[in-house]
Amino acid sequence: MPVDLTLKAIYQYPYKGVTHEAAIFRHFAEYKGERFLYINKDKSLKIIGIGVQSLIEYSTIDPEGVEEAFHNQIADAQIHGDSKLHLKLFGGFYFDEAESPDFATFSKSHFVIPKIQIVIEEEGSWIIFTDHTLDRERICVDLTSLPPLDIQHNTLLDSEDMELETFRMNATEAIQKMQQSAFDKVVLSRKRQLTMTSPIEVETLIDAASRNHELSYTMVMESGSKTFISKTPEQLVAVMDGVIYTNAIAGTMPKTVSDAKDLLQSDEKNLHEHRIVVQSIEQDLAPFSQNIIMKEYPEILENQFLYHLYTPIKAKLNNGSTLRVTRALHPTPALGGYPKTEAMAFLEKAGEHRGLYGAPVGYVDAQGDGEFIVAIRSMVIEDNRAILFAGCGIVEDSEVESEVYETEIKFKPMLQMLGVPHHE
Repeated sequence: MPVDLTLKAIYQYPYKGVTHEAAIFRHFAEYKGERFLYINKDKSLKIIGIGVQSLIEYSTIDPEGVEEAFHNQIADAQIHGDSKLHLKLFGGFYFDEAESPDFATFSKSHFVIPKIQIVIEEEGSWIIFTDHTLDRERICVDLTSLPPLDIQHNTLLDSEDMELETFRMNATEAIQKMQQSAFDKVVLSRKRQLTMTSPIEVETLIDAASRNHELSYTMVMESGSKTFISKTPEQLVAVMDGVIYTNAIAGTMPKTVSDAKDLLQSDEKNLHEHRIVVQSIEQDLAPFSQNIIMKEYPEILENQFLYHLYTPIKAKLNNGSTLRVTRALHPTPALGGYPKTEAMAFLEKAGEHRGLYGAPVGYVDAQGDGEFIVAIRSMVIEDNRAILFAGCGIVEDSEVESEVYETEIKFKPMLQMLGVPHHE
């Protein structure tokens, strides 16, 4: 349950400070364990949160509870500065209701109203204070100039695949069940633990992510001793001015394959996997909208190492809210499987307790607009250890070793962020 710290006043000032997010994190090192970062795909929005003014958390996945608690927190606040409230509630929901030791410091519904929030947008940037005891003037002055970031080099001590044979066994069993028409698709995942010689500094990872210019979201969320980081291409949903924006991303081919783009757009296994996702999203959006617009054939989405089949989808929001649409869409068949009920039952039996991996993470504002991503290319770090996550869609004609190879490729963004060489 959220702690009752109803906001009395919110102070908003035009932000004229530095915009290098890693340097800002380093400047607020005293708040380690209570910081977050969200950068959208085209880098037109950055949200940096410092400190926890109020933690809205539930032991279950509860979008309605989060929604109500947020509105209750800000309902009576006196807003100083711009008349429009620029504060954004940031957080996420677990992949499912299962417990996950990898994410023990995070709740299944975990959202933060920070003490300080910096919102950097194309139309204007703001620094927002919810804690009236802070020296706001001094903080604003300090942020106009920060020292260069001192990057400490770290090296790999040990790398261990976690339960790889279990992944192979689950994939084999899933293929057999699909051949018996138990379900059409399931998404399995695997983990790798890396141990570094020194504690992993989140500022170094953020700096590395900022140097990679591919079209991906960047997300960092600290909670106590653990930090969850994702650099993902995949949006789950955005709601802006009463319009729902989402997409289907399913079907993957490594760039190392000759003529990968053409092959992907004609490969029946990948096209079938993609059609499943599109159909599921249409069904999930039906309670919120009857005006769904999409193209007939998928496009190609390009990332640093992979090509994906991609279909953008748009719909008018007739009822509901950002958080409720997020809950309805998640997990899409690109993350869980299809049909949802049967696929999720298989994942539970397979022991896939993912926590925030593959889960919806994002923000919502006071006007009801917001965006949630799917945290797939991701890792959770604690001290000098990082657990990396990667998943792949299994369908009836999948080959187990091909799926193992696909997940190897999907570890690359996190390995690159850690500065660890990747050998195929």
